[in-house]
Amino acid sequence: MNRLMSWVSFKRPWAGWGAMAMALFISACSSGPKPPKPASLPAVVGGLSIQPVWSVQMGAVDEHLRLSAAKGMVAMGSAKGQLRVVDAQTGALRWQAQTRAIAAGVGFDGQRLALINDINQLEVWVDGKRVWMQPLTARGFTPPLVVGERVFALTADRQLHAFDGLTGRTLWSQVGSGEPLVLQAPGLLAAWGNTLLVGWGERLVGVDPLTGRAQWDVALTMARGTNEIERLRDAVAGVHAAPGVVCARSFNTAVTCGDPVTRQRLWSANRDGIQGVSGNDQGVWATDGSSRVTGWGLRDGKELWTQDALLHRQVTAPVVLGKSLAVGDLDGWVHWLSLDKGAVMARMPTDGSRVLAAPILVGNTVVALTQRGGVYAWRPQ
Repeated sequence: MNRLMSWVSFKRPWAGWGAMAMALFISACSSGPKPPKPASLPAVVGGLSIQPVWSVQMGAVDEHLRLSAAKGMVAMGSAKGQLRVVDAQTGALRWQAQTRAIAAGVGFDGQRLALINDINQLEVWVDGKRVWMQPLTARGFTPPLVVGERVFALTADRQLHAFDGLTGRTLWSQVGSGEPLVLQAPGLLAAWGNTLLVGWGERLVGVDPLTGRAQWDVALTMARGTNEIERLRDAVAGVHAAPGVVCARSFNTAVTCGDPVTRQRLWSANRDGIQGVSGNDQGVWATDGSSRVTGWGLRDGKELWTQDALLHRQVTAPVVLGKSLAVGDLDGWVHWLSLDKGAVMARMPTDGSRVLAAPILVGNTVVALTQRGGVYAWRPQ
């Protein structure tokens, strides 16, 4: 299957807060050429020792589910609604529970776990008990964000909702602009200091979490094309923010870094791809639609290196950790690449199924989620 255009949603013209989103399935499975053959596993040059530390099995997950970590714990959920919070150092169970099928999730702040279920309800759990639930205006594909005693949900009608974390009371709702089609995949919703980073269409917007007002926005790219599909340029999950610069990817178009103060793009690299970015104070890294891994200078956009040894292996977005970065692939391998040149320094197996989304970093522990619901943790030595 062509993974670039598996699902999109159509946002109807709407006249009020109760508008809903219709789903449109566009698949490339039934026609077209066979996907390219994945590259063989590249040689490992060494230089980094990785120690497996724990693993747990959750049951099958889907494209909209993500791991979330806070306060030394990792939260997870399966497609069928199994919830679990474990200790990030040991994998020891903190609590578990069962809910409805999960459409998007999970978000976690170390206390509250949030998800969107299959009937468009936002659920919040604490210590294995559901403490409140709120209906949403449309489907959700983006994991809720839990931060600052609040819970934020981004829905497919391009509305951003804020709820009181303790009671579930609605605090405010804001609607963003964008094309009629909405990417049916996790969108950009993250916290950066006292600002919410939100992807509304092809624009990266800084939102005041107290009021919902937009404070600044940067155009990641221009929405061009002769139809709605060609103009789909939504910002995708996975953003890198540093003092004076914020970087993100627009769907299948470009990696862009902008200045939130001047509201200007600093640079933009045209590169297809459907996953977000990761970085440090020197550079930003991303993978493209052919599984090349590329790094750019954070402030000037100068290309640092491109690694094509994992070509067509459906690699995830990267996570940067110290002097290396980690990506997962379609066969369940997690590869550690050197940050200076992209050489493969180490490789670890999981359960043989595709690694979903970028691995996450919790302290000094790297954690990855597979399509079969395996959660695996390693620690560089």
